[in-house]
Amino acid sequence: MVRRVVALETPHDVQALAEHLVALPSVSPNAAAETACAAAIRDALPAGIASGAWHTKDRRPVVWALLRGRTPRAVLVLGHYDTVGVAEYAMLGDPRGMAIAFDCRSLRERLLALDRASAGVDEQLGRDLDEERSRPGTWMFGRGALDMKSGLAAGLGALTTLAAQRDTLNGSVLFVACPDEECESAGMRAAIAALPALREREGLELLGALNLDYGTEPIGYAGVVGKLLLGVWVLGDPTHACEPFRGVDAAQLTAEIVRRIALAGELADGLAVPPVTLGLRDLKPEYNVQTAVEAAAEFNLITTRRPIRETLERARALVEQAIAEMGESMGSLETRLGGRKSACGARVGQRVFTYAELLARAGRSPDQDPLSAAASGGAPPSPATTSHGAIASEARRATLDRVRRLAREAGLTGPAVVLCLVPPYYPPAAPGRGALARGAGQVLDARGIELRPYYPFISDAAYLAWRSEPLREVSRQLPSLGREYHLPVEESRALDLDVVNLGPWGRDAHGRLERVHAPHAFGVLPALLVETVQRAFAS
Repeated sequence: MVRRVVALETPHDVQALAEHLVALPSVSPNAAAETACAAAIRDALPAGIASGAWHTKDRRPVVWALLRGRTPRAVLVLGHYDTVGVAEYAMLGDPRGMAIAFDCRSLRERLLALDRASAGVDEQLGRDLDEERSRPGTWMFGRGALDMKSGLAAGLGALTTLAAQRDTLNGSVLFVACPDEECESAGMRAAIAALPALREREGLELLGALNLDYGTEPIGYAGVVGKLLLGVWVLGDPTHACEPFRGVDAAQLTAEIVRRIALAGELADGLAVPPVTLGLRDLKPEYNVQTAVEAAAEFNLITTRRPIRETLERARALVEQAIAEMGESMGSLETRLGGRKSACGARVGQRVFTYAELLARAGRSPDQDPLSAAASGGAPPSPATTSHGAIASEARRATLDRVRRLAREAGLTGPAVVLCLVPPYYPPAAPGRGALARGAGQVLDARGIELRPYYPFISDAAYLAWRSEPLREVSRQLPSLGREYHLPVEESRALDLDVVNLGPWGRDAHGRLERVHAPHAFGVLPALLVETVQRAFAS
């Protein structure tokens, strides 16, 4: 039985709720665990307001609650209740192993007892632990404490305060808590599909969305960054391991591409966030002494305004440089070892293709799906069965299979590289100037808190509007879109909500030292949320 939270009247109550939510493991994707956390959120809703649930395909609930005020004007208050995994907490050496991640108070005691030298405590954590010793209650530790169960607790605290004012409240509040944000935003995509119908049924005039996600300092943001997941498929020219200069090792070339792209400041778009490698693997199905025929990598690219086409052209230039430099380096090495310099570096040519270019080279139109008909010989075996190198979703597996089929149809020989987009895709949402953004700016300015453009972390609040480039431009390079992977594009366009991020702040989200600044999260933030909603209604 999930404990029912009966009051959220004080900062202590809000923190108690946050600790309770952290204590419920909701590592995504885990339908049973996430459903249990959703039940606790439902139990914390103010009495007497309408509530319900939408569901993902695997029945994980999206909790919603509607507080009706005196007018149809409404603000959406949004968060997610899932978390990333906790394996790294086992390194703390507690008898409970990684389960200590879900016990805020025991984790605090364990961290305070750390031997700093042996535990690798950095300078910032050392200062924060000293602060916690001298002022107990400054930091709350635990998986999800920062990202983002404290934000949900603060949002529920604000909703409780606003519910007590419902007779005089100049608008309505729609609270939504989603699963799966840390994976592929299945919860948010289900919510977006259902929101327009609820808005129509209840006659709501949505002014915007308050996203409760975390920051690294006490600050607000208007707008949300987008994300491209750049897929890079590399075709080598295989050779015997004892004759490495005769061919091109796909694994080695992919490593060179990773080095180049991961350090490519020119791929940062409006924010000081470089590309990050989220996947790297060769595609050999078994061990042998042949160099890798194929390899693949995936890169997280944060976006604000740059068109996809321009991003791909910049990536193409980097890949071409990696191919050329690897050829030169291998040639020089061969000479140093007493051999005759090979010509592998000269085999670059037109060797880097976007997915759209590969389609054209294979004689297919953008509407033709290479998986819809069996190609002669069939696709190479998918590597998705190996746990250490598995492709996370059917859509990404299908993308790889499409690229392989098209490469064969096009007669591609190595070395060659194909650039494409793979799920998930998040459209950037530019800052708005509506009532919510204006209200948030006024409230934060009065407190000396800055409101900056573009929340800098990936958030499924991006789907609350479609202010990205046309869908056709996205789908040309994201071949699973509309097939194995679906986005609620029309619903996002219909909602077109301004997003303001106003959540707790802290450090080390997704790390074993995740912590939230408790006085701000449980004392300051609920009041800021209440004031922002009220100001939006008055704007």
